[in-house]
Amino acid sequence: MAAGAPQWRRSLPADLVAGATTALVGIPQVMGFALVAGINPVYGLYTATFSTAIGAFLTGSSYLKVILSNVLAVSIYSVLAPVPEADVPATLFVLTLLVGLFQLGFGLVRAGSLTRFISNAVLTGFVIGAALLIILGQLGNLTGYEPQRHAVQALVVLDLIGHAGEIQPQALAVGLLTIALVLVFRRVPRLNFVALLLPIIIATLLARAAFPDVALVGDISTIPAGLPIPAIPNLALAPGLLVPALALAIIGLVMAVGVTETTPERNGTIADVNRDFSGQGITNILASFLQCAPAAGSLSATALNVSAGAETRAANLISGALVGVIIVLAGPLAELIPLPALAGLLILIGIELMYQPREIVCICKYSRSGRWAMVATFISTQVLPLQYSIYIGVFLSLAIYLVTSTREATVVRLVPAGGGMFREEPPPARLPTGDLIVLSVSGSVYFATLRAMERSLPSPEGAEDAVVVLALRGRVEVGSGLFRMLERYARQVAARGNRLILAEVDPRLLAGLEETGAATAIGRENIFLATPVIGESLMEAIRAAEALVREKP
Repeated sequence: MAAGAPQWRRSLPADLVAGATTALVGIPQVMGFALVAGINPVYGLYTATFSTAIGAFLTGSSYLKVILSNVLAVSIYSVLAPVPEADVPATLFVLTLLVGLFQLGFGLVRAGSLTRFISNAVLTGFVIGAALLIILGQLGNLTGYEPQRHAVQALVVLDLIGHAGEIQPQALAVGLLTIALVLVFRRVPRLNFVALLLPIIIATLLARAAFPDVALVGDISTIPAGLPIPAIPNLALAPGLLVPALALAIIGLVMAVGVTETTPERNGTIADVNRDFSGQGITNILASFLQCAPAAGSLSATALNVSAGAETRAANLISGALVGVIIVLAGPLAELIPLPALAGLLILIGIELMYQPREIVCICKYSRSGRWAMVATFISTQVLPLQYSIYIGVFLSLAIYLVTSTREATVVRLVPAGGGMFREEPPPARLPTGDLIVLSVSGSVYFATLRAMERSLPSPEGAEDAVVVLALRGRVEVGSGLFRMLERYARQVAARGNRLILAEVDPRLLAGLEETGAATAIGRENIFLATPVIGESLMEAIRAAEALVREKP
């Protein structure tokens, strides 16, 4: 390619390969996820066409693949399960529209930073729980025996064991063969990119030739040739879908943030997650008029896009367009795919999602609160509709954050270590008589931490002629609680002939001290303002304190 050729022409060959690869891999995946969601597989194919292509233009990340994902599929099933079968399509399209509106709203208010309050422990428990639901939900298609629905999905296993005689050997053989072929083809370098599609084709041919009684996609759904005609979603259904749509929007965006932050742009920068939010929102809004399911950035699909060599947004555009062409030319052929083959594929994906030993061990070993949050979130996915368990996860994440924050703030003693450096030690229980003690606040200060912080300050009881230097660098947005606490401590110290000196005080903190009267109780001469040089104000305060100690008889 000529050196002066436009960028898109230089990257087009790589984007064509990546787009074709993700399209061929994605077709059986999205059909399977549609089955998980309890919807016609054609809606999964439409989503892989329109959502992926539209999202290619709108998201902040050049590589983010917007598609129906596994976790979203389980959540959609939870929403649609009570809906009469005839009303499922109309409900699905309204759900897609509402999810898009919420996602767009999150992007417009720049809520991307809020996703950091959902802990990794909670997210791990949620993903593992959703993956287990995928596995349990496909045992019926895998074995040919349709177990009864239970409020707790794990009971499906007991039901299946109790009716082991009703398992269809042919269906189980097709499903297990599909899993085995996927594992084999993944080990063959030249077949990696069709490691999901080729086993489905082989299973389809085998079922046609040897196992005519195995259930097919066509037994439960019709896959028409051609693309859908745009239609307006039935907004009358919207009020009853607002709460689950918000949950799905949160789930999709949290997953997408993880994808974006682990998939940098070609120049090494991280894309704007708020633009990702808005882009996914607009994508779902437009896709709802084209009979698509809710979509979001997919970690596995995006990783495949990058590993397949994608260089620009054109790769996702090509992927969506290629799926659309396949629907037009060969859509009805998808009806011949055996359901056990898709079930085997989904079970394998679920097992791979659940297999996170290092992550689980790390959380259990190093975070007690994270360990219990992960377990609680996992349990909630099994006993509650998945769209509500994300609210449990958000609540637990906030609880972990609050508990951790209240434990963070403490007072430490700074002991000179030479060369202007200090060694941190626990503060003494009481002030030393006639001596200087230097303290500093360590950790984040919030109203909830003030009481614990005040209790950790050395008691002035019994001490005389002691001087306390307390460093407060960076403590600005702490509220009036800190001012009142400092005023109380200053009065306690002064009542016994001791003195409190504040160092590294931000000018805005000083303004609050003056407005509340705390500065008067402390004494303006005992407040040393922070300077751009870290430690300069502290050293000045220490010198003043040492002079006071020397003056004492």
